[in-house]
Amino acid sequence: MTRLDDSRLAQGPGRGATLAIALALLWLIVLVAEKLAGQPGLSLFALIAFVIAHGTATMGARSIVVFFAVTMLVSFLLEALSIATGFPFGFYVHHMAMPRPLGVPLIVPPSYAVYGYLGWRLACTILRCEEPGPSAQRLLGAPLLAGFIIPGLDLVGDAMGSTVAGTWSYLHPSGYFGVPLTNFLGWIFTCWAMVQLYALVEALTDRKVRHPIAPTRLRVLPPLVWILLALQFVPDLLRGNPAIAGVAGRSFLVSDILESGVIVGLLAMGPPALAALFAVLGSLGTPARR
Repeated sequence: MTRLDDSRLAQGPGRGATLAIALALLWLIVLVAEKLAGQPGLSLFALIAFVIAHGTATMGARSIVVFFAVTMLVSFLLEALSIATGFPFGFYVHHMAMPRPLGVPLIVPPSYAVYGYLGWRLACTILRCEEPGPSAQRLLGAPLLAGFIIPGLDLVGDAMGSTVAGTWSYLHPSGYFGVPLTNFLGWIFTCWAMVQLYALVEALTDRKVRHPIAPTRLRVLPPLVWILLALQFVPDLLRGNPAIAGVAGRSFLVSDILESGVIVGLLAMGPPALAALFAVLGSLGTPARR
């Protein structure tokens, strides 16, 4: 982080916090509108804007740019490697109607960066290493924990994306409604690798001890957004879907896949979000470290 970033954080992220909150609300409005319309839309782009604003307000512009660059590069390379060789996700093919360099749709790396940022912030909050500076927890603990937190979102939505929507397909569908175990192992490895590399870059380029304390209204946003993402299929489940989805000779009720997504969201994404939220609320009144 540069001195300019430090000075901006030191002056207080008032306008940055207001922008981040406004963009979080915009994302929620767009997401609700998509659910009411029953069609995907621009919610991911609103979420990207929120993450950039939140990262700028809490980390500084330079750090969030580096985070996006590192996580997008690592995720792109590992996605392309898996498409070509089967490692680490297994063999699969994307079918999105957009440019796909080396088989990877352009929207995929930014998606990893956004969800990676949210999961990493949750891990840092849980381990109480949110502030940049020398810390074994931030360098090693948070990336490993994030590697298991972030794939919770994949567990919620992958069956809907592949088996139901056909956005991508696996060479050997199996396991969780047609989503193989290798896919989830690949997510754990990829999410750990991209956050770990960022943590190493941060530690090498940002060696000064600094403890900028983000305001509570910023710190609670990642866990709140994560909880909402965990429950994203509740409206679809309430609406009902009698259709049947098939893959590799197997048939599944779409309503069962939706219900499973809600169950998994509550059990896989809910605990880390609540742990992070309680960590933030539990720190209220604690003297800030200088």
